[in-house]
Amino acid sequence: MLNISNIRIKESIPFSGAKSLVMTLPVKESQKRVRILTVIMLVFFGMLFLPWTQNIRSKGYVTALRPDQRPQTIHSVIAGRIEKWYVSEGAFVSKGDTILRISEIKDEYFDSLLLPRTQQQVNAKTFAARSYGEKVEALKAQIQAL
Repeated sequence: MLNISNIRIKESIPFSGAKSLVMTLPVKESQKRVRILTVIMLVFFGMLFLPWTQNIRSKGYVTALRPDQRPQTIHSVIAGRIEKWYVSEGAFVSKGDTILRISEIKDEYFDSLLLPRTQQQVNAKTFAARSYGEKVEALKAQIQAL
């Protein structure tokens, strides 16, 4: 009620016969309920602005969205740590292009005869493949002779 005038309704009209009017007047108990509900609503509204953190435990694998941040295994003759990538996934490279830079290389890995020794290994594998081919041809000849 606004309390604009000094005249009170309770004093001028008897309320004994007007039950609906009596029901509309605020009772102290209903005022307490309204205050409690208001406080609860304000607390819930205030909780909306509090930081919200949830922790979930699960098992699985985490993958980075960018390919250059994913763990990658590179097989190399010289061990070391990859310091910088010069190409990205799906990029076209040509012979002689620098792909990556390796750091933390030990001096003991440097071999002055690395290229000739690697060429010897390639030649040995070529001769081994040729000998296996000759064995297959020899077995074919034996089978035809039978």
